[in-house]
Amino acid sequence: MGASGDRGSLGRIILENILKRGFQGEVFPVNPKFRSILGIKCFRNIADVPGIPDLSIVLVPSKQVPELVKEHASKGIKNVIILSAGFSETGEKGRELERKILRTAKDFGMRILGPNCLGIFDNVSHLDTFFIPDSLVRRPIPGTVAIVSQSGSFAGHAMDIAAFENLGLSRVISYGNKLDINEVDSLYFLARDRHTKAIGLYIEGVENGRNFVRAARYCASFKPVVVLKTGKSEELETSVASHTGSLSGSYSVYKAAFRKSGILEVDSLELFVDSLKALTCLPRARGSKVLIIGHAGGVGLLLADHCVEAGLEVPRISGDLFKRVRSLTFPFASINNPVDLTASGSDEQASRVFEEAFIREDSFADIAIYLALWGLPQSSDKIAAIVKRAITRSGKPVVVASVTGDMCLRKRSIFESKGIPVFLSIQRAAMIAKVLFEAEKIQMNVKKEKIRKSWSNN
Repeated sequence: MGASGDRGSLGRIILENILKRGFQGEVFPVNPKFRSILGIKCFRNIADVPGIPDLSIVLVPSKQVPELVKEHASKGIKNVIILSAGFSETGEKGRELERKILRTAKDFGMRILGPNCLGIFDNVSHLDTFFIPDSLVRRPIPGTVAIVSQSGSFAGHAMDIAAFENLGLSRVISYGNKLDINEVDSLYFLARDRHTKAIGLYIEGVENGRNFVRAARYCASFKPVVVLKTGKSEELETSVASHTGSLSGSYSVYKAAFRKSGILEVDSLELFVDSLKALTCLPRARGSKVLIIGHAGGVGLLLADHCVEAGLEVPRISGDLFKRVRSLTFPFASINNPVDLTASGSDEQASRVFEEAFIREDSFADIAIYLALWGLPQSSDKIAAIVKRAITRSGKPVVVASVTGDMCLRKRSIFESKGIPVFLSIQRAAMIAKVLFEAEKIQMNVKKEKIRKSWSNN
C-alpha cells in the first residue's frame, strides 16, 4: 500500500528490496496513480487485489491509515506492517490515530507491526520491507543471529555493522511504536525459532515489566539474549517519548529486570554486535583468568590493562608452567603473561604455548586472547588452524584481537573462514572476554533458578 514507480521514492525502494531479496510469494503493488511498477501490475485499491494476501505493508500518510486498516479488515487481511510515521511519537493526535487502528485490529483479529518502523528483514523467507536501499545499508549474509529493535535507525546501523563484521543474521524485527506486536511477542517467537541461536534486543522502554521479564527469562533459557537500553537518564525521557512514543522509566528498574531475566546488557552498538558474534561462534568462559599470547610486548601489556579494567584477571605464569613455557620459546621472549614471543617467534611456538598454558587440564587460564598483529616475519596463515585447535581441544574461548588497517582486514578472512571471529581493537577484544565470562555466569544463574523452582514446585 503506497507502492510507487517514482525513482528514489520509499514506495519504490521497498518493492525493489522485496524483489531483489528473492521473495518467492506473490507481490501486489497498490496505488491508483500507476498501472504497473517494475513490470508488475499495480492495483487501484485493496479491494481489487486478487485473493486475500497474507501480509500487507502500509506506507501512506498517517491520517489515511485508520480507514485503510478498515478496508484491510473487510478484505480479510490478518497481518499488517505499518511503516508510516506521524502517530503517538508526535503527540495526542497521533495517539488517537493509533487507538482507532487498534480498535479495528482487535475487532477483526488482525496483528499490527509498527507504526513508525522499518518492519522486517528476513534471511529465511527473503522478505525485506526496509525502505533503505542496500547501497546505503548493506544486507548481512544469512546466519543465526536475530535483532529486535524499537528503533528503525538502530536496526539499520546494526545491520550495516553486522555486514561489515561478516555476522550472519536470521531475522531483523523493527517494531517502532509497538501499537500491537512488541518485544515480548518477538522474544517468544524467537525463543523457539530454529533459525536463530542468539538474539540482540534494542529497547527504549517497555509497558508491561512483568510480561517482559517473563518473556526474556523464557527466551534466555533457550539461547543468549543481549540487550542495549537507551534513555537511561531521567532527562532523556522526553526525547525517548518523541522518538517512538514510549516512556523510558527508571533505569535502575530496567537493570534489575535484565539481571532477573538472565539477559546480558551492553552499553554500545559496537559491543552489541561484537557480543552476538562471540556468543554464536565461541564457547563461554568458565572463569575470569586470561592468557594473552602474541608477538608484541607493548600492545600485549596494553591489552592486559584493558582486561584488568574490565574486571578480568591476568595472572603471572610461574612455577613449573613457567619452566615449561620458557623451554618452548626464545630466551629473550617475555613469558610472564602476556606472553610476548617477539617478532622472531613462530606460529609453532605459539602452538606449543597454547598446548602447555591453555589446553592442558591443569591450565590456569579460562580464556585466551591471541594478538593477531599482521606483518610479522614468522607469522603465517597457519595460525588460524592453531587457534581453532586450541578452542576445540580445550573447550574454552580464544578471542582474536587485531587492529584496523588494510592488511588486518584482508587477513581477518583467514580466521573467519574457520568460524573464528576477529575483533578489530584490543579494547573490544578485552570486553568480549568479559562478555564470555559474564554470559556463563548468567547462564549458571538461570539454571540455578530453574532447579530452585523445580524443587519448590515438588
